[in-house]
Amino acid sequence: MTAVSPLQRVLLAAAGAMRDRASCLFVLDNVCAQVARMVHEPLMAQIRLAWWRDGLQADTALAQHRSPEMDALRALSGFDHVRPHLIAMVDGWEALILFDGSDTDAMLTAFARGRGGGLFAAFGTAVDTEASGAVWALWDLAGHLGDEALAERAVALAREMATGPRVPLPRMLAMMAGVARSDVRRGRGAPPDLTPRLYLRLLRAQLIGR
Repeated sequence: MTAVSPLQRVLLAAAGAMRDRASCLFVLDNVCAQVARMVHEPLMAQIRLAWWRDGLQADTALAQHRSPEMDALRALSGFDHVRPHLIAMVDGWEALILFDGSDTDAMLTAFARGRGGGLFAAFGTAVDTEASGAVWALWDLAGHLGDEALAERAVALAREMATGPRVPLPRMLAMMAGVARSDVRRGRGAPPDLTPRLYLRLLRAQLIGR
């Protein structure tokens, strides 16, 4: 089973009753991120993402799409309702993988709304979480890009998306959205790893709820 990162473990500690769901969503995101690192082989990366999309879209669990990660996702409570959001996450990562350099903003927007919007929406909150999820996705992406110009544009676009009003979010999502929104307003993306400063900021967000 794909492991969660140190940052994700900190977030999971605040997930409460949603911990199992959050863990599954983080694992899917991590798998897609691993595929995205195959940018030198975009066709192979696309094929691997298609495997996940097809497995999530199937009405029944097919033998060719079985894995511990896939089984855990399909076993999520209310899978039929969460399925579109899981597929949106995969589609968001695919937008990044297939980027040909022609329309940076369109790609980043599709990535953010798919990956971040899908992940946040998969928690089934009663409010529209797409913008919050999109800001988080761009913040996180900017911290892991080797292309400085693309990272700067991701932060700038996230800052534009972060101008709307805050919406009530479950504690873990509020932590993610809070640190992302604060950083992009200062022109910063995520640190590439869990730093002591980020750890303390997350603990503070956990205590005050944002």
